[in-house]
Amino acid sequence: MNHREGRELKLPPAVDEALAKLVELFSDPSLASKAQFRCCVDGPTEFEVLFESIVDEQFGYNPNSEYKRWVRSLYRLGLIPRIPSEWEVPETPEEKSPA
Repeated sequence: MNHREGRELKLPPAVDEALAKLVELFSDPSLASKAQFRCCVDGPTEFEVLFESIVDEQFGYNPNSEYKRWVRSLYRLGLIPRIPSEWEVPETPEEKSPA
């Protein structure tokens, strides 16, 4: 018998919620060509940080963009080890975009 058999992996509720939201987001057929969030297991790559900075330049800096919030949630859940220091700004209810 494998040592993992008989033991159920219990994930924290926040991880289950984050995964459910990702499944919901990527299951929406209207977003298939619009949203392509990705993040390597080490955190955002230089290209992803550069792309987000270009978006900020074009549309105005948003410390709580959907992508930055998503990356911060992966970081808080321990799914990635690092994020850019300028993205570590805590979310506040006034700044948070409606879900």
